Amino acid sequence: MRYIVLIVLGFVFGCAEQGTQPADTAKVLSTEVKVTGGEIVGRLRENDLFEFRGIPFAAAPVGDLRWQPPQPVNEWEGKLDATEPGLPCVQPATLSEFYASAYFETSEDCLTLNVWSRATTTKDKIPVMVWIHGGALVMGSGRDYDGAPLTEKGVVLVTINYRLGPFGFFAHPELSSEDPGGISGNQGFRDQIAALEWVRDNIEVFGGDPDNVTIFGESAGSWSMSVMQASPMARGLFHKVIGQSGARFIPIPDLTADRWGIPSAESWGETLGAKFTGSDEAGLVDLRALPAQEIMDVYSKDPQILMNFDYLTVVDGAVLPKEVNTIFESGNQADVPVLIGSNADEATTFDPGLLNPNASNFDYGEALSAQVSLMLPNADESIFDHYPAEPKLAKQSWVEFSTDVMFTQPMRLWADYMQNVSSPAYLYWWDWSPIIDGSDQYGAFHAAEVPYVFGDLSIFNMMPRQEDREFSELMMTIWTNFAKTGDPSVEGAIEWPPYAPESSATAILGEKLTIQAGVRSDRVTAITAAHSARRASN
Repeated sequence: MRYIVLIVLGFVFGCAEQGTQPADTAKVLSTEVKVTGGEIVGRLRENDLFEFRGIPFAAAPVGDLRWQPPQPVNEWEGKLDATEPGLPCVQPATLSEFYASAYFETSEDCLTLNVWSRATTTKDKIPVMVWIHGGALVMGSGRDYDGAPLTEKGVVLVTINYRLGPFGFFAHPELSSEDPGGISGNQGFRDQIAALEWVRDNIEVFGGDPDNVTIFGESAGSWSMSVMQASPMARGLFHKVIGQSGARFIPIPDLTADRWGIPSAESWGETLGAKFTGSDEAGLVDLRALPAQEIMDVYSKDPQILMNFDYLTVVDGAVLPKEVNTIFESGNQADVPVLIGSNADEATTFDPGLLNPNASNFDYGEALSAQVSLMLPNADESIFDHYPAEPKLAKQSWVEFSTDVMFTQPMRLWADYMQNVSSPAYLYWWDWSPIIDGSDQYGAFHAAEVPYVFGDLSIFNMMPRQEDREFSELMMTIWTNFAKTGDPSVEGAIEWPPYAPESSATAILGEKLTIQAGVRSDRVTAITAAHSARRASN
């Protein structure tokens, strides 16, 4: 059938050459296309899938461009090979053995993206989905995801890289002073915005619709979704949002001011700079002269630095003129439909007992108290009414508290904040447990939905059953239905009502698809109150 279409289009083009061609005639999609920067050559995979990988969307952020906002891509000569992915951005070897994905090679020159399309012509106007990967804003790469299954559902898929850790989220007084706006930090979020600008300007040549772009992400990718929706710099670059397990509604640092017991981002940057150079006197010139891997070695070997995720999102006055929470609370986020949710057992793969296998008789009660103090420093003792710390219950309480404070509460709050704008929110609770290493012991763990959303059931060494494959097909349909129409409902499977606070309608995505009135509502309320108390204490 494809060859018949090509023959017909060839006949049309032949007639057009004789003077009948409209000014805006579609071109047949091929492996050679022209994008910002020059021509690229991708490849044609099975079932008419065009794949383009490793496309630069910004200049390499190296040398004097280290820590600068992304700069326009440098034009290249000739045709750029776009059959292989770009290198992942510099990052630590791993944050967790369960999620380990160490790469053979990484690079600072990493601002590339990948495109998969099954379009026939450049005017097909296929809905576009742009994936922003997770990994705590410290790890990951767009190269880890294959676009073949999802594009079969009628979308064009884009995955991106963005600067990570100390290269993507680094504020410093000297950096701020050399910036015309007097700001620094949030470089990784600026990379994401630059990639979305590239999509706006180029996706039509891949048959995509620049006026129907859905951004989606999981974990730190979902943090990014809330930031993109909050940021005035990203306004108009997307039309729908899917957030999977994460939002930046916690108190976050200010660029220059100390508040809520959180030192400013610039002061933290000075602390980091001294650690990276080994000198309190070293400045930006010295920092830029350091090899990237030397910076990463220092960063990744100090757990107090590596695991300090608070400074990976900053109120800088540009990407975020105010806190994400404040922007949403006042209804100043992008007014677009959102599909958001979290998983039932997010924290099972973060279990401190599993991470400390040599520690006999691990004290989960003590770990729970420490986690509450760290995550909710202004919570009162009543929080333990929801998460009892007695020995027989403490382990499950630790898992549930960590799940709720990091994921359940932010996603419900996101849905509540969407009542401040006109677009709908659709809230889900993922309760499908894959089989890992022969067991479902982890339940619906953090990122458990990703293999199903992408149709790749090899992730996490899963042992897929037929029901997993069928569930994945349904989940891909839900996700792409939302991308196409702004409504995730699937006829004959689920009629999904928009979220409203009075009903807290939540879709349970498990063995049965049902609509439930809220999940863990009393706990969500207690966590929200504790965050509010911290802000009020300033």
